[in-house]
Amino acid sequence: MTQARTEPERQSIRPAVEEPGLSTLEQPEAPTFEPNRWLRWLYTRFFRHMRIDENWSGVVREAAARGIVVYVVRSISVLDFLCLDYLVKRFRLPLVRFANDLGLWILEPFGRGGRRLSFRRQIPQEEALAKVLHEQESALLFLRRNPSWGERPTGQGLDVDLIRTLVEQQRKIDRPISIVPQTFVWTQRPPNKEPTIVDLLFGPSEWPGRLRVILQFVFNYRNAQLRSGQPFDVRAFLDEHQDLTDAEAADRIRYALLRRIERERQVVLGPAKKTASRIREELVRSPRVRKHIEAAAKEQGKPVEVIERQADEELHQLAAKMDPNMIGLFRRVLRWVFTRIYDGFVVDTEGIERVREAARRGPMILLPSHKSHVDYLVLSYMLNDYSVSPPLIAAGENLGFFPLGWFLRRAGAFFIRRSFRGRKLYSQLVGAYLRKILVEGWNVEFFLEGGRSRTGKLLPPKLGLLSMVLDAGLRLPSLSFVPISIGYERVIEQGAYTHELSGGEKRPESVGGLLRTPRVLRSRYGRLYIQFGQIFELKDLLEEAAHLRGADADADTRELRPPERRALINRIAHRVTYEIDRATIVTPAALVASALLSHERRGMTHEELVERCATLLAALQRQGARIARTVMRDDPQLVAPRDRDAEGDTARALLREESIEEAVALFVDAKLVTTVEADGARIHSVPDDRRLGLEYHKNTVLHFFVPSALIATALRLEEAAIEEDDLRERVSSLSRLFKYEFMYRADATFDEIFDDALERMVEAGEVARVDGGIRKVEGSLVPLYARMLRSYFEAYRLAALALESLEPGAPTKRKDWLKQALSRGNKLFLAGQIELRESLCKPKLENAISAFHDAGLVRATEATLEPGAALDDDEALGAVERRLAKYL
Repeated sequence: MTQARTEPERQSIRPAVEEPGLSTLEQPEAPTFEPNRWLRWLYTRFFRHMRIDENWSGVVREAAARGIVVYVVRSISVLDFLCLDYLVKRFRLPLVRFANDLGLWILEPFGRGGRRLSFRRQIPQEEALAKVLHEQESALLFLRRNPSWGERPTGQGLDVDLIRTLVEQQRKIDRPISIVPQTFVWTQRPPNKEPTIVDLLFGPSEWPGRLRVILQFVFNYRNAQLRSGQPFDVRAFLDEHQDLTDAEAADRIRYALLRRIERERQVVLGPAKKTASRIREELVRSPRVRKHIEAAAKEQGKPVEVIERQADEELHQLAAKMDPNMIGLFRRVLRWVFTRIYDGFVVDTEGIERVREAARRGPMILLPSHKSHVDYLVLSYMLNDYSVSPPLIAAGENLGFFPLGWFLRRAGAFFIRRSFRGRKLYSQLVGAYLRKILVEGWNVEFFLEGGRSRTGKLLPPKLGLLSMVLDAGLRLPSLSFVPISIGYERVIEQGAYTHELSGGEKRPESVGGLLRTPRVLRSRYGRLYIQFGQIFELKDLLEEAAHLRGADADADTRELRPPERRALINRIAHRVTYEIDRATIVTPAALVASALLSHERRGMTHEELVERCATLLAALQRQGARIARTVMRDDPQLVAPRDRDAEGDTARALLREESIEEAVALFVDAKLVTTVEADGARIHSVPDDRRLGLEYHKNTVLHFFVPSALIATALRLEEAAIEEDDLRERVSSLSRLFKYEFMYRADATFDEIFDDALERMVEAGEVARVDGGIRKVEGSLVPLYARMLRSYFEAYRLAALALESLEPGAPTKRKDWLKQALSRGNKLFLAGQIELRESLCKPKLENAISAFHDAGLVRATEATLEPGAALDDDEALGAVERRLAKYL
């Protein structure tokens, strides 16, 4: 995996080493580049800012190595020609020897530029192009001309079919002709579905008139881009379609080229824009929505017109009003804010290329992890920086308050109520709106977890929006699901999360929260990490589901019965969450937090901390985890050995100790860690009341250790070896107990997960097989793995003890029980019966209740708790508590 990361400077968050998807021209000038004074000023002033697809020069060079390069641009443009000619000289690529329909005035744009262009009008253009191709030189072809006044705003065909000339010449010459589409983007505004007055006077943005071209260039040249499409091999096409005439082949090639150019423009700019009022009008009048409006009117006994107005108002409150001007303003503001609070972004650039390829196929559903309100902003900001159009974002109505909601709506947010209960029509309107924006070609972002994770672990997926998206996707030719991990070295909401985890009430979002922003801007929050998991195509998931249920190969995979549909939604949700976990990057902060919280004594020296971080790093490498480049040294000579002792030495050598220093400093600044000097040594410790806040960072990587930790916990019960089948049964029981706590692999059974984890531990020398059994190896990481789950065992034991307060036939309010359980836990902690303060955690107790509900120990609703059927036996609860206690 390749990552682009920023230098930790406050001045800029853009990468200083690798440019994210675009590269600013800083190449040495070609020897023949001798423009006159006016053109030299023009190029230096304007074209040097051009942002170039980082694959562009490589694509053209590869095409030139295979044969003759022909550049293609959508419509006639002197500006595009001048810019392309400048770029091919700067990158020393095949020079343009022919360009069609530009006119005579531009015969030699570079004065003493080293060659003349074939713009001769004394011979037909097709003959001039044929001559250039026979000389094995390159050409530039414009496919269409811009519409004149009164013509359709879609571009017009040219008088001479030069694509047909290419086909004819390819049949005559030996070297293959590669057509390379060039997409110049001179504006940041997507085209309008309905022409505006500006469009009528100056031409639409996608087919602009001369004045609009000049204005677009003057106002946007710093953000102008060149995107390169996949080369089109003319010879390979003709070999594959030998039955086509030259004219038929030319038509197909032209259509394919225009499609590639338009797809590339849409990736950057997004689909043609409709006004919010037009979208509402089309939805309210659609047959599917009309049916539900009429049903609601009949059910409520109101006129259809009244319900229709209510539906229109609901859509008004729901729909986004994306405005390119607001996107530009947000980008500038966010750049300033992010530069002040973050040390840089670490972005998975290989993942970005996969995202761009998926965007070329059709709409995408972006499914990021949700750990902070910053998530709403950072993904759109990053995609815009990487030349991918920002998505429309599903946000909770709690963020719709004025003035923030007004700005977010125009930046692409649409606001959804937290609950649809009792709102049948509203549910249908949300589903219809999602279908509409996907059909229009918009990418959509929403958080599969539903809300922000306060613990650092992924929350169980919520399936409501995913179900609506699936309904829309079944009617689309292509739909991609993109799992995204957004990670932080420190979250802005740290104090609020600790307050809520300890049992405090969630504070609602408000203007007062915005007024606290200056305090945020005075702090530093480390780096921010964006990583992409495997992208899933809906059609592939449908085919896989059809195969699993044994459907006929010729059956329509898009026709699903309700049980099949529910199974598919669950499969998508859990595969996405697993991919998010798998893509999560290991940061210095996660290493330091894991090392400190797994230490059994009050404090640890800095040297011990570094050693523990190196040990954890080696274990994570064995798991195949992605490691942040800031954590490791770039030394190809260091290869992880098989021997455990040598592996530890190599991990210590690979570990950048500076990154550990930075993470410690970040936690000290956040008051999560204290550092003191004693007898010449630095001692790090975690105050008891801060352990819950630090556990957030440990939990971001805990999922990598969970299978090994469950095995380690089960092994600690026995000093001697244990039969493998008995060990498997114990671990299976524990995994069921913690099923609401941890996300397990979605593509494997329990036995496969157990076998993989056990084999890794055997290979690492952490456990050994003896006489058909399994035993732990002295001095291995088994106690460390088990220690990582101790707070969960203590929390579940506390929940079991607190169930004693439930009285049969007298339901207890859930909130009251949680307060009582946390109060009792605090007493046990002060008495030394609970060791870890982070065990007193509200989400852990709630997950324990869900697990005990499944076991029949308690009957739980959203509001109340009462004893379950299994508690009729007085010994049942004590048995559960003793079972958990023995693991401690």
